[in-house]
Amino acid sequence: MLPALALIALAFTFLLFVRVSGARRAMLTQRWPSLALGALGLFALSRGALGPALTLAVLAGLSWFVFPALLGRPRESPPAEDAQDAEARRILGVGADASEAEIRAAYRRKIARAHPDRGGAHNAAARLTAARDHLLKRKR
Repeated sequence: MLPALALIALAFTFLLFVRVSGARRAMLTQRWPSLALGALGLFALSRGALGPALTLAVLAGLSWFVFPALLGRPRESPPAEDAQDAEARRILGVGADASEAEIRAAYRRKIARAHPDRGGAHNAAARLTAARDHLLKRKR
């Protein structure tokens, strides 16, 4: 039974560091005590100890909410706004809450006039493309 639990833990660790996005990974690593208590609860349950398993499950649920507050970190932090974001939004003419589709539509509209094949300057087209790429990268 112990080798099977070790394989499950190894698979979970692999998925955590390979398949989970950076924001979720930070949230999960911030709440490591609840993950550890949950794993111990599953282990206790696999050994037939229902009482300790339920106690550990309740402690895991409580620590999910309490531990980040004890560390003094916010649960969810909004993405940081910087000067590059503001400049990219100004270049494309989109708002701070623009979706990916709105960013792409604004880019298409502006690049149609600024593209060198249409008489525009290469520098202006490059700035539009860089602004679009920067904003789309921030959305993901």
